[in-house]
Amino acid sequence: MSLNDQEKQDLLRLLEIIEDKKGEQAKVLDMRDHTIATRFFVLANGTNPKHVRALAEELLEKYEEEAVHKEGLDAGSWIVLDYGEVMVHLFDEDVRHFYDLDDLWVDRFYPRKKLKTA
Repeated sequence: MSLNDQEKQDLLRLLEIIEDKKGEQAKVLDMRDHTIATRFFVLANGTNPKHVRALAEELLEKYEEEAVHKEGLDAGSWIVLDYGEVMVHLFDEDVRHFYDLDDLWVDRFYPRKKLKTA
């Protein structure tokens, strides 16, 4: 299943904002053929809760879409920004390792090189 140009641009923009703020291990998971109510997950982590909050604040400020829901901003250990078609999960390193969504959804990984091809 291929992505349309707008989806590619949106996902690349989210990854760019995260990486510009030194977010780590940013990746896209393709959830389109799953039963959950979003098309993509973007996962990334910061080095500590303050860094995770800074990543979220940067996305909220610079990403062109407005999040329809935000969760976890106070604690900073796991923040979810719901953009409807995309849910961004920002973790503290330890929390990401503990919940391990990367392995839970390993078959959903969407390679970045596919986002850059026409």
